[in-house]
Amino acid sequence: MKEISLVLVSIATVIIPPLVMRHWGRKILREELPKKEKNYNLLKAEVVCIFGAFILYLPAMIALGALDWASDVVDKLPLPEIFRVFAFAAILIFPLLLSIFLIIYETVKVGINITEEKIENPKKEVLKVLALILGPTVGFAFIWLLLMIYLPESLTSKWWFDLLMYSTLILAFFALFPLILIRVGTKSELDPELKAELMRFCEEHGVKVRGIIVKGKPGQKLANAMVTGIIPRYRYVVLTRYLVDNFEEDEIKAVLAHEIGHIKGKHLWINAALSIGWFIFWIGLIYILHKFNVQLFSSPWVFFGVFFFAFYFWLFVIESRIAIRNEFKADEFAANVVGLEPTLMALKKLAELNLLPEKTGKWFNLLNRHPSIEKRIEHLKELEGRR
Repeated sequence: MKEISLVLVSIATVIIPPLVMRHWGRKILREELPKKEKNYNLLKAEVVCIFGAFILYLPAMIALGALDWASDVVDKLPLPEIFRVFAFAAILIFPLLLSIFLIIYETVKVGINITEEKIENPKKEVLKVLALILGPTVGFAFIWLLLMIYLPESLTSKWWFDLLMYSTLILAFFALFPLILIRVGTKSELDPELKAELMRFCEEHGVKVRGIIVKGKPGQKLANAMVTGIIPRYRYVVLTRYLVDNFEEDEIKAVLAHEIGHIKGKHLWINAALSIGWFIFWIGLIYILHKFNVQLFSSPWVFFGVFFFAFYFWLFVIESRIAIRNEFKADEFAANVVGLEPTLMALKKLAELNLLPEKTGKWFNLLNRHPSIEKRIEHLKELEGRR
């Protein structure tokens, strides 16, 4: 009976949220609204449906004893311990991952009709994005578990050793992730003269980058930029094809100056420190609960309740707020370097090309880890007015 209930919950999770997304997306597509509003409403629907998939799946699986059932199944498999751990995780979360994939796929299908992008195979594109997100995460978890399982317990039982291992892996990830990123997805060449000018621009402001990479197919309508790599030798600035094709040179420099602002402000190192800080926060929370005689592993409800509270508190109250503050600082640097007008124009173009309203809700800003374009423009104008 338990197995049947687990199967029914899994099927419901895979089917219901994506179907809701499909119906909601088609409704948005029929609305008589500007493209910006449609696109923004579509993103809201996507977040609600993904959150709904979690709400539908996780409590039901815990209540039905899925953890014990999956553990019994995995214990019978003739696999090394490390692979049994991943088999356990795969059995539990596969229906949820499949549901999220289908939700994003339905979102992309509707989004293509709104943005008029040219994406030949939406499923393949969604899989690529999920692989880029999940691949490094799974790799990190695999190495971490491998060390925890096969190193002597005399070491792994000590919190300071676990913290040292975790910190080393986090720093390695932040240092080496650029080497993965630049090899995934479609790359295209930047105009040699423009590339040389942008590299000189970086040098003039005292930062070292290994290269400026342009990513994205010509038909993809995403204007974005990022800097990745805490080690200068393996640091890259990434610009999307859509941004390069639609921004003037001074606007591209404003975007590049923003990324330089992140480098000068040590924001990449701050992000790494925040990731390490999560581990310290979690260990500290376990210690405090132990002092109050709260047994974290007394039941799945206690463990997952505490874990998800701590995780979302750290992610949205601590990390997102610091990330938003860093975006303001990077904007300030860009405005000081290239001037206020090119920076404001670049911000407005980002909203225009990405079909997003300049004023977005707090939920969107926290998820996106960026302030709204409206707030960023207001912030820069206020600073200019004080001078």
